[in-house]
Amino acid sequence: MASGPLSGKTVLVTREKEQAKAFSEKLREAGAIPIEVPLIAISPSSHREEIERCARQLSDYDWLIFTSANGVRFFFPFVKKKALLPKVAVVGKKTAAALKAHGVSPAVVPDEFVAEGVIEALKPLVKPHDRVLLVKGNLARTVLRDALIDMGADVTDLIVYKTSMNEAGKEQLLCLLREKKLDVITFTSSSTVQSFMRMVEGEDTASLLDGCAIACIGPITKEMAEKAGLSVHICPNEYTIDAMIKEMETYFAKCAGGKMNGNVTI
Repeated sequence: MASGPLSGKTVLVTREKEQAKAFSEKLREAGAIPIEVPLIAISPSSHREEIERCARQLSDYDWLIFTSANGVRFFFPFVKKKALLPKVAVVGKKTAAALKAHGVSPAVVPDEFVAEGVIEALKPLVKPHDRVLLVKGNLARTVLRDALIDMGADVTDLIVYKTSMNEAGKEQLLCLLREKKLDVITFTSSSTVQSFMRMVEGEDTASLLDGCAIACIGPITKEMAEKAGLSVHICPNEYTIDAMIKEMETYFAKCAGGKMNGNVTI
C-alpha cells in the first residue's frame, strides 16, 4: 500500500457499479481503502426503437452531442460500423475517451467539463437551423438543450439510459455511517447526492456525518450537495476522478493528525 495522505483512509465510492471499479483502483494506488456502495443504478432506456431510428439517420444531423460517457456506452451499440457521423461534441475528457474507443475523435472537447463549457465552445460553431442530436440520460440538465435552441438549432433529445436510486445500497450505507467507518464520502454526480439524501432521510444526518469529509467531483455536484445541506470539503478545479483524488490528498495533508471533522447544516 502506498504511503501518503490517503494511506489507510476509508473512502466511500457511491458511483454506479461498473464505473466504481476504475475509481476504486486509483484510490488503492493512492493508499486509500475504497468501499463500494453504489447509490445509483444505470440501465438502458426503454425507447429502443427511437434510438435505432436516430442511429440509422445520423447523416441527417449536423451535430451529435454526448453529455456523458454513459451516453456513448448505451448509444454506440446501435451505430453501424463505418457509419457516416456528423460533427461530434462532448462534455469532457472521459466522454471523449469513450468515443475514441469506438474510433471516433470529437470535434469539440471543452476546457471546462460541464454543460456550460461545451455551450461556450459551440457558440461560434453552431449555425441557425443546424440539426442536433443530443444523446443523454433521463436526469440530464436542460441547460445545454436550452442554449442550443437559443442558438437557433433544431434539437432532438435522445434519452439512451436511465439513472435510478439503488435501493440495495441503503442498509450498507447506513451501517457504515452509524459505525463511523468512513473518512470520506465521494459524490461524482448530482444523482449520487440525491440518492444519498433519500437514503438518509429521517436520520440524524449531522451525527452520521460527524468526522467524515465530503468530496464532490465538480461545481454542479457540489451545488447539489450544498443545497441538500451538506458541507463540501473537497472539490477539484478539474472535474475528473484523478483530480478529485489529488484534492483529497491535499485536504488530508493539511489536516492536523490526518483527519478533519466534517460538519453538516441540516
